[in-house]
Amino acid sequence: MIELTNHRLGPGAQLLVAPDVAAAMLREVAAAARPAAQARWEHELVWWLDDRATRPCSLDVGDLAWTPEHFDAQRCFVVDAITRALPESACEPVLRRWMVMIAAHPRDSVRAGRRWPALAATV
Repeated sequence: MIELTNHRLGPGAQLLVAPDVAAAMLREVAAAARPAAQARWEHELVWWLDDRATRPCSLDVGDLAWTPEHFDAQRCFVVDAITRALPESACEPVLRRWMVMIAAHPRDSVRAGRRWPALAATV
């Protein structure tokens, strides 16, 4: 099972999903975000989601490389991408719950210098 969490919200903010469900939902969100991506962070998000879909593993909302100065716009971008993915999604209930975890992610948990876990390993 793959665990999707938001540790900043506490133990109630977690989902356990099958690896194929996690892979599908990450691919769906990446596909929905791709056409709207303009900023570097948005393109990196699409790459990161696609990468995670190829090898699903547990992830926390805090794993996204949020930046303090653009956090609100970044969170909105992710929520909007999930919203666009929902109508065609085979994982609609899971996506809705993940979207709630992302929308509730607290601004004060974002710290400067955060990098995408997979990008940090390749650079």
